[in-house]
Amino acid sequence: MSDIELVIKIDDDLYKSIIGHRYKNTHQKKCDYEDLINAIEDGTPLPKGHGRLGDLDALREEVSSWGMNDYEPSDFTDEIDRTDTIIPADKTESEG
Repeated sequence: MSDIELVIKIDDDLYKSIIGHRYKNTHQKKCDYEDLINAIEDGTPLPKGHGRLGDLDALREEVSSWGMNDYEPSDFTDEIDRTDTIIPADKTESEG
């Protein structure tokens, strides 16, 4: 059985409810599993072997602030390497 990496968007209260159940917190409202199932159904599966994922808008903003005077391609790749990773690369496909 293989794993699926999935990006889902859920309501903040639903997330807190799920975490509350995880830690046996009886003060949280009951988790609405139908909302969770819908979020999973609407989720975005990440492709096997994907590279690391980061905030491309932040990267664009940083690079745009430089202007375009006398920059080498390595300047851009260095900035990409310094950009924070949100989801690490999936190396399972290439590991064989």
